[in-house]
Amino acid sequence: MSLTGSLNTALTGITATQARIDLVAQNVANADTPGYTRKTLSTEANVAGGKVIGVLLGDVSRVVDTFLQQQLRNEIAAQGNVNVRKDFLTLVDQFFGEPGGSTGLDTIVNEFSSALQNLATNPDQAVAQRAAVDAAVTLASQINQLSLEVQNLRTQAETGIASAVTEANTLLKSIANLNQEIAIAFGSTGGVADLQDQRDLAIDRLSELLDIKVSQGERGTAKIFTNGGDLLLDGQPATLNFDSRGTLSFNSLFNSDPNLRGVGTLTIVDTNGGTVDLFSSGTIRSGKIAAYRDLRDNILTEVQAELDNLAQGIAQSLSTKDVAGVAVNPGPGAGFDLDLSDLQAGNPISVTFTDIGSGTTQTITLIRVDDPSILPLANTATADPNDTVFGIDFSGGFNAAVPLINTALGGNINVSSPVPNTVRIVDDGTSTVSLDAVNASVTATQVTGDGLALPLFVDVNGSQIPYTASLGGGGQRLGFASRIAVNSAIVTDSSLLVTFDTTTASGDPARPQDLLTRFSETPFTFASRPGGPVSGAPFSGTISAYTREVISFQAGQAEFAAREQEAQDIVTGTIKARVETDTKVNVDQEIAQLIVLQNAFAANARVLSVVQELVDVLLRV
Repeated sequence: MSLTGSLNTALTGITATQARIDLVAQNVANADTPGYTRKTLSTEANVAGGKVIGVLLGDVSRVVDTFLQQQLRNEIAAQGNVNVRKDFLTLVDQFFGEPGGSTGLDTIVNEFSSALQNLATNPDQAVAQRAAVDAAVTLASQINQLSLEVQNLRTQAETGIASAVTEANTLLKSIANLNQEIAIAFGSTGGVADLQDQRDLAIDRLSELLDIKVSQGERGTAKIFTNGGDLLLDGQPATLNFDSRGTLSFNSLFNSDPNLRGVGTLTIVDTNGGTVDLFSSGTIRSGKIAAYRDLRDNILTEVQAELDNLAQGIAQSLSTKDVAGVAVNPGPGAGFDLDLSDLQAGNPISVTFTDIGSGTTQTITLIRVDDPSILPLANTATADPNDTVFGIDFSGGFNAAVPLINTALGGNINVSSPVPNTVRIVDDGTSTVSLDAVNASVTATQVTGDGLALPLFVDVNGSQIPYTASLGGGGQRLGFASRIAVNSAIVTDSSLLVTFDTTTASGDPARPQDLLTRFSETPFTFASRPGGPVSGAPFSGTISAYTREVISFQAGQAEFAAREQEAQDIVTGTIKARVETDTKVNVDQEIAQLIVLQNAFAANARVLSVVQELVDVLLRV
């Protein structure tokens, strides 16, 4: 090799070594910079004519494990999801109060029960009567407040979705801009590694909001999809739209039909103008957005349903009258006469019969309906999972409803009306079926003259009306917890807790004792156990027992979410540590590399020095 060749080789060596030293210095300086990944500079021999004539610099590249990176993003999405759920469920648990605490819902229920106990013992004392009314008002107000808190949380979830969508759109635009810079700089001397670090930071933040997948595009760019496969970014970003509905109420519910939907939904608008409803399709399954949506449409609506069930139980336990059918045998069949004078919309008629051929017992529940637009009814309209439900249209009057009852009960049972407002239900006298019982559960609507039952709690929906569990006009059941109130007539005259007709003697304990037994001792059938499906096994127990069940379930949900968060912290932290071990700068390792490069630099410099000395010698010759 000539002296000039040696000189050139040494110079390229010094240049390459200096570039690598500069990169090591950059790595050390950014060791603690968020999102910075360790950079390496590749080199290769410069060969000409079969001989090495120097060294060529390659590209600056990042030390990144894309598989681990995607795993981490999946866990970041799960972390964002569980964090949101834990925060909300903790608040729900706090709203219900600590069991036995002064503000706990179970304490408020028990205080009303104690007030009824005191009234039953001292029915003639005005102080006891007023205390019972005040305890009832406190109970209704507490349930109202809990319902309001639940809807406030649903509104916060709606707002959370809107904020997350705004941030996601900002991030997608930022990632798209970085993609453009990367594509332009791709293959240039400066490289694109630092730009890719910035892009990864934005993608990581996006993954906290929704679960995504990232794939490699052309010239170092990135494509982003939802885990369901919807394209979020390829060149130009798609746009996420959320039509927030602001403040939500109990009847603000999700529906795939835009005309029936009372809450916002998330749609994606691609670059061609096409739209996909990501909530209806179920594409978003993790991240903060999915958590907010699940809270708004499932978890918190279930809490509202539990409160509605409790409010319904409280109201109906005190106001329901059982009307038993009177046995008749008109021939050829036998059955029962049932007085339906007090049957209200939503009140059920129960018909139990035995199929003689199979020996099985069946129950048909007939529910009075005054709004025919809601027909037919599903079997879930009652708490009994084993009955068959029929809605009977009473909008045309009692006489028009009788043949509808006859049709619902089938050909082996005959229905007629021997006297006004009374139905006669008998079998056909064959060996096909045998009627076992016919009864109705009706709502007392008057504070006096209606027996011991008392409509102490009513539904304030524009005006004060008895709670009958009516299904028409949207139904009384949905959101009843937000409307339950104490009958204003009883608030005005607390003696009505004792006086049930014009002949009631002063201090008669009959009604107070009946109210106490109904509220504190008599089991009530609720549609489902807290946290269980509406169509699942019903919960049968006292009002107090159901209240404890609700509180216990919500406390369990909060505790489970806290444990889930702790577990997710560990999983995310473990994978993050693995990623950082592979990608973050190890200062000790860089310093060791710097020593090697310094030695290489010195060696190349020594070659230059020797070449210079040889040139000087030649010039003196």
